[in-house]
Amino acid sequence: MDAVKPPDIEITAPEPFLEPEVLPPLDGSQEKTSETASMDPAWANKFNNASKEREYLARTAWMLLDAGTSALRTVFDSVHPPLNLRDHLAQAHVRAVLCRLHEEQNILTENQWKLLYPLKKKHVLSQKYDSHLLLTLLQSVCHLCPPYPNGWHAQPMPTDSSLAADIVRMQLLHQQVASTEAMAIDEYTRIWRQAREVLFRLGGPPIRVKLHRIEHEVMTPEMQTHYINTFMAGWGDGRKLISTPKSADSLRKARRNRQTKNSNEQNGLSPEDKAVWRKVHKMLVDNVLADDLLDRLQQNQVIKFSDRQEILLISKNSERMANLLDKILNSKNSTALKFLIEAMKFKYKKIYDQVVQIRKETHKNGVRDNVDVVGVVSEVMCTHYKHNYNRCQPFAWNESITVNIRDIYTPLDILNSDGKRLHLHDFCPPPTTNGRGSRVMLEGASGSGKSVLCQMVSYLWGSQKSFFRHRYPIFLHVDLQTMDGGFYESLYEKFFPSGFSLDLPGFQRMLEEHSYDIMLLVDGYDDGSDIPELQSILSGESLRLATVVVAANPELISSSHFTPDSKMFCMGFSQTNVIKCVTNFLERFHVNIEHHQHFLDILENESWSLRPYLNLPVVVLLVFGYYQTTKNAKLLEIETVTALFESYGISMAMHLCKKQKIDVIGYEFPDDVISGVERLGSFAYNTLLNNRKAFGEDELALEMDNPIALKLCAFSKFMLGSKVKFLCGLMQDFLAAKHLADFVMDDIVKTMKDYEMTKKPKFTQVVSLLSGLYRFDYDTSVLRAIFTELSIRNIRQTRVPTGQDTNTSSTDRKLRPPSGQIMDFNTSLQSLIECQSREDVCKIVAQSLPPKILVRREGLIPSKCLYALQNVLRFEDNRLTHLEFHLQPMYTYQQSQFKDLAIAAARNTNLSSLKVQWSSLDLMSKFMCSFMTETERIEHVTLEDVCKKSLTSVPASTWAALQTACENMSKATRVSFIHSKVAAVTYFFLQHLPHSVKELDFRGCAMNMMCAGEISAKLEKTSVLERLDLTGAHLTGSEFVPILQGLKLCSSIKHLKLCGAKLDRPAVDALSECLKLTRSLQILDLSECQLTTDMCQKLAGAIVQNRTLKRLVLKKTKVTSEGRDAISHSKFDQIKVVGLDDNLHVVQAI
Repeated sequence: MDAVKPPDIEITAPEPFLEPEVLPPLDGSQEKTSETASMDPAWANKFNNASKEREYLARTAWMLLDAGTSALRTVFDSVHPPLNLRDHLAQAHVRAVLCRLHEEQNILTENQWKLLYPLKKKHVLSQKYDSHLLLTLLQSVCHLCPPYPNGWHAQPMPTDSSLAADIVRMQLLHQQVASTEAMAIDEYTRIWRQAREVLFRLGGPPIRVKLHRIEHEVMTPEMQTHYINTFMAGWGDGRKLISTPKSADSLRKARRNRQTKNSNEQNGLSPEDKAVWRKVHKMLVDNVLADDLLDRLQQNQVIKFSDRQEILLISKNSERMANLLDKILNSKNSTALKFLIEAMKFKYKKIYDQVVQIRKETHKNGVRDNVDVVGVVSEVMCTHYKHNYNRCQPFAWNESITVNIRDIYTPLDILNSDGKRLHLHDFCPPPTTNGRGSRVMLEGASGSGKSVLCQMVSYLWGSQKSFFRHRYPIFLHVDLQTMDGGFYESLYEKFFPSGFSLDLPGFQRMLEEHSYDIMLLVDGYDDGSDIPELQSILSGESLRLATVVVAANPELISSSHFTPDSKMFCMGFSQTNVIKCVTNFLERFHVNIEHHQHFLDILENESWSLRPYLNLPVVVLLVFGYYQTTKNAKLLEIETVTALFESYGISMAMHLCKKQKIDVIGYEFPDDVISGVERLGSFAYNTLLNNRKAFGEDELALEMDNPIALKLCAFSKFMLGSKVKFLCGLMQDFLAAKHLADFVMDDIVKTMKDYEMTKKPKFTQVVSLLSGLYRFDYDTSVLRAIFTELSIRNIRQTRVPTGQDTNTSSTDRKLRPPSGQIMDFNTSLQSLIECQSREDVCKIVAQSLPPKILVRREGLIPSKCLYALQNVLRFEDNRLTHLEFHLQPMYTYQQSQFKDLAIAAARNTNLSSLKVQWSSLDLMSKFMCSFMTETERIEHVTLEDVCKKSLTSVPASTWAALQTACENMSKATRVSFIHSKVAAVTYFFLQHLPHSVKELDFRGCAMNMMCAGEISAKLEKTSVLERLDLTGAHLTGSEFVPILQGLKLCSSIKHLKLCGAKLDRPAVDALSECLKLTRSLQILDLSECQLTTDMCQKLAGAIVQNRTLKRLVLKKTKVTSEGRDAISHSKFDQIKVVGLDDNLHVVQAI
């Protein structure tokens, strides 16, 4: 291991060792000189040499007594701080060790024992301990690992600069000096150099001062005698140490005996160390590189060479570290964990300190009953998940097929908030680092595969320990839909049998104590907001350090229930995975896939109306079930989700009759089958109203009271032994809608009003599918009655501006139309898409929507909403004039839908204003490229940058799309490109912007000199630009000069806004020249600027010479009182000055 200085030592260039100075003779030496002057020269020389050797011995003793003891005490206090020393020595296992050293081995004297355990406990102070006692304590009760290879017995390796090695060097130095009667200069120099290096590492900078004083201070004979006698009293009596240096032969013999004893007696890590291992496992896997520990562990014989090679064959460090820790846990060496901790000491100082502290606390408190509660619970959960998901029944119409969930699972597309696709390895978020565990929302539409994803994650956790990047010892998968009773009671009953040794209170206590090691995965949160224990966990009141992932349908919950720290989005299948999923299904039925190529071709047919919904796994399952049971299915005739459910229901009824050998002519089913369908619909309707999602088998059979209804493949028992649920949430909604469709029109309308079905999100799919069931009903007015109720709801959701917006001018305020967010009209839009062939209901929806729609949501927007909005835009009688989009990174997955929506909006002749707030430059560029290419004319286009992260790279396709969009801005009258955070994007937009735009707005944009030059060129070449807004533009001082110079040559500009501009003298000079020469400018806005007296005087002089300016705005402008007077006293003809008299913003001239 490389030598590493302690953190508090200043790193400087190594100082060359200086020989001890030969001090000039002082009074004492003059006396000796006079005494020896009369001696024989040979006797005098011997006398002087003997006295010098005695002085060298005395200085060395002084160094070890003073600097050596101080350095050892510093190390000891860092391990056991003085405030906790009494408590540490009072621990039973520590006292037992020291008692053995005192009574059995006679290493500790009676005086030393009294210092350790005085009669008055408050007198326990390390300041009273001598070097002998400190060395004994450091080697026995400070958890130090003996240095490799000889331990405490002999000189450590020269390259080993660890703390334990330096302790051994100090011990050997003390013993060597104690056995010396005199010390020659060569030996003194060698010992001094060696001791100096060790003391610097142990004691830090304060030791340097002590050594300098000891080396250079004059020693009288009395001082020499004092230090030699004091040192010999402590070390010269031959007292024992914990282990004294031995010969090589005796060392080899002792090592062989020790290895034999260890092989016979050692049983691996102690219960305390196993508890420490569990507590620090995740910390080490996440933060420590296995490569940094292998050398030291191999040297200490903790791992073998073959173990090392096995670990190095693994590519991922987290897996390497997990493998290494498993070997530590299973090692027969009881000190394996100590060696591991010592190996981290210098390179991972903070982690080392944390682990040592955890180990101290664990050894101090002990392990209750020596039972690994967390390990037992973790093993029980692993067994539960592996057993439950090992035999799944994915096909309701063929229960004989049982497979492992891994064999039937097809990867789903999971995105984070930045639009980045996540691998399943990264599903588990990292553990807490700020004192509170992460709270993550997994959003996904009904039928998007959230439940199967949660089950797959649970199975992988139980079956593959190293699969996830972040490993949690305790993994709790909770399905709220199947939960009975309290939260913790349901968890306990799920995992543990009756009579288990760990009771419910102990289980709750264990979860709270080890919350850092817990990941809680909650599925079915749609109706789980009323569970108090769960709300307490989500708010952080309990299980504060646990990581929680909540899977929910965003359409069914409100933001007030749960505010997550971050979000993930379950997007369902990609088109590639749709084919992979169906191929996997076919393989389960042991068929030749080549014989079903026609079916696969239909799934890839882009003209198929149902194809956009194939990203939902439940739709793929229903399509496959319909095809597999009918064989000659006419899939292309299925155009909507409602039609798919109808076809699936008919095919399952046919399949049931075929199994019972009942002939069916057309759709004339037997009465018992028809009654089964009716009972199924009634049951679904009642359970939906009562928020029931899962049922016991006996309970279901009793309530249904119709065996045929249970055989129509509407239910799924995905896992053996689990509760029965509907095939998916959409199946329950469809059956409830089918039951409701059997009512007469008045009862349908009354039921919708009584249960507020057009208002409550839980009924959105019911109303949508109910509308789809009446899509071909032209004889009655039921469908029109349903959409009339929906239109009334739309009108109530419309927001009418009050005119009290102080941030908007009176002119703009009058133009603000009634508006609403797209999710406010979710039910009517999703209902429209189920009967899109009906122009009469499309007209009702189109005329009930407000003129302004905000396509904005903190999460995914349902695909059916986007498709329905396209239909509304294509309808000639729609009222939409304003559209506002917020394009977030995760919408990249829905790029094709937004492209189609952009084309539909562009072809809408009523549209006058389009605003796009973008968090994804790529999506915005392609959206605007489609819109501007297709549109014929648009009054106002606004593009606003709302990115939270800076751009790092932009692909060429994005630049090309943005260029096309800019070049087509000639179709717009007003263009606003605001709050751009990257000057390069602003410049690119300006560079390709045509000269035919009448109004330009660049509020709050990041700009540079190139942007200023491009604006100047636009001003020079344009003949139609009338308004330029540079409010808050990131330009300073002289960067405005090119713009103002271009303004002089612009013959059309009428309104110039420079609000908040940081103008300096050159900029004001250029503005003054512009005002003198321009013949078109009518309004100049300098609000929130800062003008000096000289600037005000120059502007006033220039304005006097201007003949077109009619309005000068100085709201909240900071001016000096002299500058205010210069403007107010000037004689302006036909010019109105606004805001100058606002004294709150006048500053005194300095």
